[in-house]
Amino acid sequence: MKAPFEIEWMGGAAEHHFRKVRPEPSTLPWGTLDLSAFAPDAVAYVRASWTNIAVNEYRAVASFAEVTRAFVDARAPLDLIAMVGDFLADECAHVEIASRFVMELGGAEPREVDVETFTPRPRGTAMQRASELALRIGCVDEALSGATLRELLAMDLHPLPRAIGEAILRDESRHRRLGGLYFEWAHEKIDDAERARLGHVLFAWLDALKGMWSLAPHVRDAKLPTKDIVRLGWLDPVTYAKVLRDAVVSEVLEPLSGIGIVVTDEERAKILG
Repeated sequence: MKAPFEIEWMGGAAEHHFRKVRPEPSTLPWGTLDLSAFAPDAVAYVRASWTNIAVNEYRAVASFAEVTRAFVDARAPLDLIAMVGDFLADECAHVEIASRFVMELGGAEPREVDVETFTPRPRGTAMQRASELALRIGCVDEALSGATLRELLAMDLHPLPRAIGEAILRDESRHRRLGGLYFEWAHEKIDDAERARLGHVLFAWLDALKGMWSLAPHVRDAKLPTKDIVRLGWLDPVTYAKVLRDAVVSEVLEPLSGIGIVVTDEERAKILG
């Protein structure tokens, strides 16, 4: 059942512990953004985009919780499990950062979410579940997220969104190693049939995500204040779509093909549109 996306903050002992392990959100240059210097359309576009980012970062908390349990069930190496567990705190910090930034932009846009279907919950053996989640979350989601942030940080940003992007990317650069580390361990434990199954999983996941890089004409042709959008901390729709499309090829399909997880030429064409 869908419900409004809202987050709570407890404070006290919970906040004290969280700040000890993740102090960075409180150190960013909040309060330095003058919205009157930007086109209203740009502010609205970036506010909507970062509202979506806050939701997606919250989804990542749920995703890494699923990964952690699946890795435990599959008896993955203890240090690998611990690494994934640490990512939960990273993603909570990202939710806080994105939410605070949205407030700096004038407040979040309403969003509804269904937490019961928030993140993949695959079925199968423990090893199948662990492999599928490592593929979806580590090899796809985190790779695409990192690609967009790297592109953004190469541009001319206001100091606040730059600090935010750098803080998140520092964590994402570790998160995107998850898939590779998992399959380094799992390589000899999965057979050709499982690699073929994971190829189908990969296609289905990318096919579900392809709307992110397949622009409708009215979006592609929209006249948006691109310079202000970038300065405020996001990519215009055309650039965003291109970055993701390129990342699908160079950071997802090509690396995975090296370990025998592939999509067919027909599936590739469908994914890339």
